[in-house]
Amino acid sequence: MKRRLRYYRRLALGLALTGLCFCSVTSAAAQAQQAGEVQTGPITEPIGAEHKPSGPPIPKGIQAITQEDAKCSARLIVNANALFEPGRWTLNSDAGQTLDALGPMITRTGKHPVRIVAFTRSDDSDKNNLFVAEKRARTVRTWLKDRGLVADDTTTEGFGTVPPGAKQPKERVEVVVDTCKQPQLPNQNH
Repeated sequence: MKRRLRYYRRLALGLALTGLCFCSVTSAAAQAQQAGEVQTGPITEPIGAEHKPSGPPIPKGIQAITQEDAKCSARLIVNANALFEPGRWTLNSDAGQTLDALGPMITRTGKHPVRIVAFTRSDDSDKNNLFVAEKRARTVRTWLKDRGLVADDTTTEGFGTVPPGAKQPKERVEVVVDTCKQPQLPNQNH
């Protein structure tokens, strides 16, 4: 009952604020238009809270992934902007394009242990950034696990801050394959 009451209060507040915003926009438009003039231009509406991309387009698919090989690891680095909206951890509608390109890269490294790490950096608090990063790592693990690309016990980790001067994208997801450990074999119980 309390939950429903809170919902209705928030709904009423939201409607009231929307009405205030609409009234102020229409009154400003009315003041700008002189009496007797006909409006010939398009009606402009207030911009909502939707994220409008700015700057160069975000690479998708294989272009969003870089690979760094070291002595005992293969690190597949995915630009998080190709997978998630800023501050979100649910996959974009076109994230599959990038994750589909990531699958064969993981397969080429062999059946070694994998760790998935996400880095997030935004204007939010460190605590919120850490929370979003951990959720992003789990989301990618679930997607890869559902397609048989990583083991069920794949570890995840999230970091809310990115070291200054990092060459990789500030917001990224890394699939780290430990190539020095023996390949994981399926359990054979005879």
